[in-house]
Amino acid sequence: MKKNNKQVCVNECPQENRRNKKPSKNKVIKTAVFGTAFGLCASAIVGLSVALYFADKTVTTHETYQRQMDAVYSRAYYDLLDGASDLGINLRKIGVSNSPRMQQSLLYEVWSSANLAENSLAMFESNDDGLLQAQKFVNQLGDYSHTLARRVANGESLSAEERSKLIKMGDMADVYMKALRQVQTNLEDGRMFVGEGGALEGFADAFAPFAEPSFEYPEMIYDGPFSDSMENREPIALKGEIINELKGAEIVVDYLGGLGAKNIKFIGEGNGDIPTLNYSLTIEGMEAFAQLSKQGGRLVLFNMATASDSEPAVRQDAGPTCQQNALSFARKLGFDNMQVVWSSSMDGECYINLAPVDNDVILYSDLVKVKVRERDSHVIGFDATHYAYNHRERTIPAPAISAEQAEKTLSIPAVTEGRLALIPLNGAREVLTYEFECERDGTYFVYIDALTGDEANILYVVDDADLGSQTM
Repeated sequence: MKKNNKQVCVNECPQENRRNKKPSKNKVIKTAVFGTAFGLCASAIVGLSVALYFADKTVTTHETYQRQMDAVYSRAYYDLLDGASDLGINLRKIGVSNSPRMQQSLLYEVWSSANLAENSLAMFESNDDGLLQAQKFVNQLGDYSHTLARRVANGESLSAEERSKLIKMGDMADVYMKALRQVQTNLEDGRMFVGEGGALEGFADAFAPFAEPSFEYPEMIYDGPFSDSMENREPIALKGEIINELKGAEIVVDYLGGLGAKNIKFIGEGNGDIPTLNYSLTIEGMEAFAQLSKQGGRLVLFNMATASDSEPAVRQDAGPTCQQNALSFARKLGFDNMQVVWSSSMDGECYINLAPVDNDVILYSDLVKVKVRERDSHVIGFDATHYAYNHRERTIPAPAISAEQAEKTLSIPAVTEGRLALIPLNGAREVLTYEFECERDGTYFVYIDALTGDEANILYVVDDADLGSQTM
């Protein structure tokens, strides 16, 4: 349910939290507009270079043109990063999808991203073999995905060999994304692209793995399905009277007193989409922060500082005690009929996602997230923003097909029984589905529409050493 900060997702698949095993997280297609835009950017680089050469040799003029050139390179780089963010994920989704409609949509999205990458990479002129091979990869990927998209649109089906090739291309896309993140590390250190020691000097070096005979991939961890679920802009779950700061302080004591909250101080109001009363406090001598909704006095956010553990970072499943304490804490706050839908542990902290259940249907839009310290199962964080935005009385239709019928539409084997879940789709509507956890060279969550039998969504569990595990 994808991403502990890491993060998306996209959004860690805990073994202990998986349900009983069976016996034995659309972009508009970018067209000629992008080609024109990047053509202009490329012309801008040439023009700026000429201007810099013939410019007056003053320090001020030199620095001015360096900043202008850096802005153009930065724009190209961040467009590359944006297009690459879900390239590997979409390729894997296509490889396991059984829906021609979804396959076609994802293939066109890959084609669009590959074209954008090809134009952007061309702006970083280099004869380095790794960068040239990366350009060749995105070029072939664009052509291949476009060809497959047109065939699917004409009613043809993807072969097993084509599915396998798409998944392997997803592995190469991971290496491509890792190279871009290596450049990002240099930029975050304050470097510009141009100038002595600039990020441009090491740009081609980041793509060296493409010139090697084999690739190595980073390990990964996660955040659960729909952890970034749709949010209405109005917090429809918040009801009741408007509270003042004194009443709010009493509520903080009631909610957090059991955790040892002391020195509670009102520090101001938040005037965002959810109007809040904000409080500072201490727990175990550590600073903490709490936000209550002005309407109804609900705890929306809570977080406390913790001393870092000396043990190395280890990702594992959140234990049952952590899950039980998370559920107990949520019940104390008035969040009833909740179920653990995702849990994981890293660096001594458990991350647990809870969702309400209505007539055996999981309501993924209404997630509540709880962070628990692993060594003593002490609650150290809480986030109910999704619940505040989305929770309401719903009329949920009865499924038109059974879980067994839904499972027959899967193209890869399920490792759990199908369970009913109301999921957010395209950020604007909810769909009743059967959720299946599946395995094939990685973990997927496949959602089959319980009314039509069509694939509604596919989430792939992505592991990232820096950003954590997530589903995308």
